[in-house]
Amino acid sequence: MKIGFIGAGKVGKALGLYFKNHGLKISGYYSKTAKSAQEAAMLASAQKFDNITDLANSSSIIFITVPDQALEEIDSKALSLINEHCIDTENTWLHVSGAHPSDVLAGLKLAGCAVGCIHPLQSFGEAAESADRLEKAWFTIEGTEKAVQAAKTILDKTGGKYSLIKSENKPLYHAGACVVSNFLVTLIESGIRFFEAAGMKREDIIQAIGPLIEATLANIQEKGPIEALTGPIVRGDLNTINLHLQALEARLPSELDYYKSMSLKTVQMLENKRLTHEQVEKLKQVLEETSYAE
Repeated sequence: MKIGFIGAGKVGKALGLYFKNHGLKISGYYSKTAKSAQEAAMLASAQKFDNITDLANSSSIIFITVPDQALEEIDSKALSLINEHCIDTENTWLHVSGAHPSDVLAGLKLAGCAVGCIHPLQSFGEAAESADRLEKAWFTIEGTEKAVQAAKTILDKTGGKYSLIKSENKPLYHAGACVVSNFLVTLIESGIRFFEAAGMKREDIIQAIGPLIEATLANIQEKGPIEALTGPIVRGDLNTINLHLQALEARLPSELDYYKSMSLKTVQMLENKRLTHEQVEKLKQVLEETSYAE
């Protein structure tokens, strides 16, 4: 089994290094940018290829690690190479998009190639650090039978945990990933603005909230979201919530609707679990008021 990569960005480099660290053979990289292909090849002790033909003919499994908008272009190019008898149909082609199903490689599939998707539920940065994070990452797999088996074989060798997913569920799955990852950043930035309005310096805030975020994530992993939640809402502490609302209305009115929306979502999450129906109704009444002046 030789793994080749089309695309030598953050994901391609990290996956190549991750696979290499587990003894898998990386044939090499092709990229529109020769420099990035060379850098990735050096990391994975592999070869830099100047074209897709040579890469495909030197690989049994080809990972397409390009931006989502370039997947159809690669599919079209590969199909042309098959039709020109430059490459055969024995290769397995795997893309890594979270949002798009394997069917985005429609041309390759129609030509008889095994096509699939293996998506790492992880964010990517510097290659070595990202490869280390992949050791704990969860993957999702989808595609034709041969492609799914190839993905399973790879992850069985690396010890990666995975779930099978239906192609039609990919957009919803990816939206969930965005909520957990991207919107967490948005959530933290909003919280930082609260601290800033209270007079703290941004550089101090970022240091100060680190342990709080880590403890919260640890509690979620240990207990699950419902049991991990702390604070005034789960306690039904109307007085404290009123203080928050009054302060926001007076000092940070642009964040008031956001606070109320998130609070109501939290209340809904806890109903009939850690809050009674009566507590929920009281909290909703406070949160849905239009003015919170003392």
